[in-house]
Amino acid sequence: MSLIYGPTIKSLSGHPLPSWFDDAKFGIFIHWGLYSIPAFAPLGAHPDPMAPDMMRSNRYAEWYENTLKFDDSNTASFHRTHYGDAPYSDFAKPFEAAAAALPVADWADAFRDSGARYVTLVTKHHDGYLLWPSRHPNPFRSGWQSPTDVVSKVASAVRAAGLRFGTYYSGGLDWTFNPDRVDNLAAMFASMPHDDGYDDYCRDHYLELIANYQPDYLWNDIGFPTEASMLEVCAAHYNANADGLVNDRWLAARDLLDGSDADRTARMRAMFGYLKQHRVPPPAHYDVITPEYAPAATSFEKKWEATRGIGSSFGYNRQEADTDLMSADAILRQLVDCVAHGGNLLLNVGPRGDGTLCPMQVERLQAVGAWLKINGDAIYGTRPWIVAAARAEDGRNVRFTTRGSDVYAIALDCGTEPLSFDHGGPLTGITWKLLPGSGACSPTVYVRS
Repeated sequence: MSLIYGPTIKSLSGHPLPSWFDDAKFGIFIHWGLYSIPAFAPLGAHPDPMAPDMMRSNRYAEWYENTLKFDDSNTASFHRTHYGDAPYSDFAKPFEAAAAALPVADWADAFRDSGARYVTLVTKHHDGYLLWPSRHPNPFRSGWQSPTDVVSKVASAVRAAGLRFGTYYSGGLDWTFNPDRVDNLAAMFASMPHDDGYDDYCRDHYLELIANYQPDYLWNDIGFPTEASMLEVCAAHYNANADGLVNDRWLAARDLLDGSDADRTARMRAMFGYLKQHRVPPPAHYDVITPEYAPAATSFEKKWEATRGIGSSFGYNRQEADTDLMSADAILRQLVDCVAHGGNLLLNVGPRGDGTLCPMQVERLQAVGAWLKINGDAIYGTRPWIVAAARAEDGRNVRFTTRGSDVYAIALDCGTEPLSFDHGGPLTGITWKLLPGSGACSPTVYVRS
C-alpha cells in the first residue's frame, strides 16, 4: 500500500470528509468500563462548569474514580457503604468476568434497530484501563487491561450488523500517569500528562488500534500529548482507511501547558471561550467538531457531531430512573435539529456492569428506530436547506433538510395538520404534503410537493 498522507498539516488538510459520515447522521457511543461496576453518580442538573469544585458532584458515572477522591462527595459515601475501603482497581475482576461473556450480538442488534449507522466504542477512558490486550501495557498498574479483546468483539459484531466502527481513546487524561484529583475544568486541562513517555504510550496505542481494528473514526478526548504525534496518528489512520476521519479533541497538551505563566494563562482564557460553546479549542488538524451536551443545535464552521447520554451520564448510572432519561421524542427532536443545522448526533448507551443493556435505554432506541424506518428519507443522506428552522402559522417549530430535488419540513411538535408559513422568502408559495406513513408519532415529516 502506497502512503498518500504524511504527518504534516498541509498533507492532512487534503483529506476530504468521508461522505458516509455526512450521510449517516446518527451514531451510538458506548461507555462501558470498570466504572460500570459501581455505576454511580449523583442525579440532577450538571454543576456550573466554571465552579472551582464542580467535579465534586460530577454527574458522569465514568468519572467515578476521580469523584471518589472527594471524601465528602456522594460518590465517596456510596463507595464506603457498598465497598468499604476497597480501591477502584478491585472493579477489574468483575468487569473482566463480564467481558468474557459480553453479549455483543445483542448490542449490535439494538444499535442496528435504532437506525444508527455507526458505533464508537470507548477503548480507554480516563482511568487508563484498556479494553484490549495491548502489546503496550500500562507502566504503573500491572495487568491494567482486559484479557478479553472487547474492541475486537464489538468491532466484529457491529460490522456484521452493517454499521461503521469507531474507537474512542482518552489521550488527554490518564489517571495512572497523573493520579492528582481533578477539581474543575482548568485543573483537568492542567493535569494532562505530556512527557515523552506518555506521548509514546498514546501514539503506540493508536497505531495498534489502527493496525488491529481498522477503525473508521478516531474519537480522541480532552487532548493529546504533542502535535507531532497527533499528526503521525492521523496520517497512519488515513493511509490505512481512506474513509476514516478524526474528531477535534486533540489539543496538544505540551503547547497548552509549556512556556511562561503568562503564556499559559492566556491560553487557558482562550480555551474557556470554546468551553462555553460546549467544545474544546481546535487542534492543528481535525475533520469534525464534537460539542458535548450542547443545549441547542447551531451551525459551526465545518462538519459537527453533537454528543450526549440518554440521561445525565455517559457511563451507566444505577440511580437514573425512567424520568431521568430523555424520551424518544426528545432524542428525535435533537437528532432532527442537529441534521437541519449540518450536524450528526452521537447518542451514548451505557451498558450495565454485567454487559447487558439497560431496558429503559433499549426502549428508547427501539422507538427512535421505528421513527427512522418511516421517516429516514428526511434524515439519511440529506444536507441543510437554505432555511434551517422556522415557525409554522399554527405555531409548530419546524426544521428543514434537503436531498437532491426534495425538501423536507420536519415539525418537532405533534400534529398532522397542513403545514404553511407566513414568512416570505424561500418559504413563500410552497405546498407541503405529509410524508407517507409519517404522523404516527412526532416529529412529523412533510415533503415539498
